[in-house]
Amino acid sequence: MHSNLEQMLANLAHRGPDGAGLWSEANVGLGHRMLWTTPESLHERLPLYTQAGDLAITADARLDNRDELLTSLRLTDRPAGEISDSALILAAYQEWGDACPQKLLGDFAFAIWDGRKQHLFCARDHFGVKSFFYYASDTLMVFANEIKALLTLSDVPRRLNETRIADYLTGIFEDQTATFYQGILRLPAAHTLTIDAHSMRLKRYWVLDPTYELRLMVLC
Repeated sequence: MHSNLEQMLANLAHRGPDGAGLWSEANVGLGHRMLWTTPESLHERLPLYTQAGDLAITADARLDNRDELLTSLRLTDRPAGEISDSALILAAYQEWGDACPQKLLGDFAFAIWDGRKQHLFCARDHFGVKSFFYYASDTLMVFANEIKALLTLSDVPRRLNETRIADYLTGIFEDQTATFYQGILRLPAAHTLTIDAHSMRLKRYWVLDPTYELRLMVLC
């Protein structure tokens, strides 16, 4: 487990020069390459897990509604500047469960291992700013924000997806899940992915409403 994660993290070193971390339990493991982009991220250590060890998260995230979340989640035990975005996401999952992405505003791609439910819960932001690729078979599920990390593992096939290549050359982009490799999929924007030992469920949590009007007050 650790050796595979270390190889994947080595392939993603360019994405996170500010540190790396690993977490594993039984046959589940998470890794992270750290890039400090906000003041709060200076206090961040990922993967992050609860004191009880029943939840663990790795995330590439920048939240815009931090103040709203801090109030809703009643996180007053320490200064707001010491609470990372990934800690907010994990607290949101504890509060709202699988509906938590609907409460988040910003750019994010994250995965949470829920040891209580024995499932992996993943989500991607509303417009797909952050990337999330994955491969799943009967014996393996692996994900990363770059395909090259997945190809580190010998169990992940390296077969070109000729249909996707043809679509790209003809300017067809209707399939939001396909990639240039067979079996390697993209989590679409505004979707969650839940995986357990028996099933894999893809769900859309948000859709743009073209009829919605935003009216701003004009102050003279």
